[in-house]
Amino acid sequence: MKANTQTKFYLESKLIGLLKTILPLHSVYVIGVNKEKKNRAVFLSPVYADKQKTVIYTLLIIGDKPMSKGLNEFMDGIYNQMQQSCKVYVIYYTLANAIKRLDYGNNFLLKTIFQTPCIYRADDTLLRFKKYQILIHPKVYEDIQKIWDARMKRAAYLLSILDSIEPTEDVTSRLMTMHYAIEQICLGLLYAFWEFKPQHYALTYMLHLCSHFSNLPQTIFPKETYGLHRMHYILCNAHHIMRFKAENEFSNRDSDKAFNRCERFFEEAMDIGDKHLEELKKIHCHTNKLD
Repeated sequence: MKANTQTKFYLESKLIGLLKTILPLHSVYVIGVNKEKKNRAVFLSPVYADKQKTVIYTLLIIGDKPMSKGLNEFMDGIYNQMQQSCKVYVIYYTLANAIKRLDYGNNFLLKTIFQTPCIYRADDTLLRFKKYQILIHPKVYEDIQKIWDARMKRAAYLLSILDSIEPTEDVTSRLMTMHYAIEQICLGLLYAFWEFKPQHYALTYMLHLCSHFSNLPQTIFPKETYGLHRMHYILCNAHHIMRFKAENEFSNRDSDKAFNRCERFFEEAMDIGDKHLEELKKIHCHTNKLD
């Protein structure tokens, strides 16, 4: 059934209709949405004008059964079946798993289900959790701090390896190490800001999720020009390139440029993450002292 929401999103009905044919759908929540418009005009005959409108959704989807496909294949399939007018980034849980996590206490699911627009809901099974409170306790803060520190220490170690070896070493290996350093930073940020542990680790996916609470991904890894887009592609796919291609395709200059961006990403992520943890400490620790 259609959920009660005041917000109507572009291509919403078509997207829900498609999702219902692919998944045993229980409910869908919009974490973020971004509309893009592209206008193109050609003035030399034959005269041509074209307007394209695309929408990018970030969705929490809860289904009755596990997906039959991998998440990346599922998201690509939606994009193609929507004639490339709608791209989706999906966080997926089965209904049974979501109920189990909510019963135990899961701040990410609780916030997402009851703070974001619900554009489809098959039944009211999850509404009983509306009375649940967000978990606020020093132990919650300690868990966030522990995971943040561990992820950022791993990222720092990986970057320190790159800073200490000779640039004559295999460039693809260096780029792969940068890939995994960025991965650790993203995992740290996602848990610090959302208390969320992804099950899908594609770097483009995690950078997109991080863009919901920080503009760092777009600032450090933009894609406006061919060179910037190429750098983004290299860093996001270096582990695959390392695995499937024996020959080296990249230069030391590529490696140096990528390393500079990775260092900057680490430093600025550390800054915003530490500041956010200070705010969390006030919420989780100071509030409980008052109680």
